[in-house]
Amino acid sequence: MPTKKPRTTVTFDQEDYEELEQWAESEFRSVPQLILVIVKKALIERRASKQKEKVTA
Repeated sequence: MPTKKPRTTVTFDQEDYEELEQWAESEFRSVPQLILVIVKKALIERRASKQKEKVTA
């Protein structure tokens, strides 16, 4: 069943991709799953940082 979630394409240098493959393997994930986790964590941190800025402003 097709998903309606937005998609994007990311291109990596070979060396970086190989490192992502090793990282993903160590966590028993695929590279796309690992990238999703990394992006979600970055978004959570960004939102928290923005909230702190609003509180101190």
